Amino acid sequence: MMKFICRFRMWCIILEERRKMRKKILDAAILTIFGISLSITSNIQESVADMTETRKVEVKPAEEDFAEAMMEEASTMELGAGVTVAISANSFTTESDEETGIEKKDVILVTSSGDSTSELEEETREEAETEVNENGQMEEPQGDSGEAVASNRWNISLTDDEIDLLAKIVWLEANGEPVEGQEAVVEVIFNRMTSELYPDTLYDVLSQNKPVQFASWKRRDKAQPTEKEYDSIYNVLNGNTDLLRNDTMYFSTYPLTSNLDVKICCHSFCY
Repeated sequence: MMKFICRFRMWCIILEERRKMRKKILDAAILTIFGISLSITSNIQESVADMTETRKVEVKPAEEDFAEAMMEEASTMELGAGVTVAISANSFTTESDEETGIEKKDVILVTSSGDSTSELEEETREEAETEVNENGQMEEPQGDSGEAVASNRWNISLTDDEIDLLAKIVWLEANGEPVEGQEAVVEVIFNRMTSELYPDTLYDVLSQNKPVQFASWKRRDKAQPTEKEYDSIYNVLNGNTDLLRNDTMYFSTYPLTSNLDVKICCHSFCY
């Protein structure tokens, strides 16, 4: 009886081991099949991607081919001076417009010869070089140096830097004066620039020591000119003022000579 029981137990153990072995074999087979499937799927996707990329590189849309052909043809055409060619083309489709519902739009390719372009640029440049003022007189445009165009009785032109310097002196000398008083100060300076008795540049006139008219010269770096000073300067530069005689060379809070030209607010202007 004991032998039978032992054999039965042994038989049960053997069956259990065989069952476990079959399960391991089955799991291994499933994993192998799954791995093979993944590999095949990946290869297929790579092949499809390669084919798609190849087609993108090799195949050009018909519209692009047509546009390139038109541009090449236009670039190789020999045109005479001043001749312009306009090429009109419709959008290209492989099917009719009624079937596709696509509305064709005109594409205009315009080409012109180099001679006509250069002539147009030359005409534009010549037109820009001269301008007509309000009196119908021809004026040269402002130069690259930023020099204001002369249109005053002194025929004086100033650069942007000179205008900034002059604005500082006008502010120091007459910031409390009305616009007319500031304009008169500018006229005195211009009178000196055109006089044989004084230097002929703005810097030299303002910085002159003997005689000293502009004592504010040493304090010019502390000046804070406003739009009022600039307006006064441009009014004189543009010839919009005629306040003083051409020989009026002095101004002060009291007459410096017996020849008083005009008194504006707190300043007496003398010649």
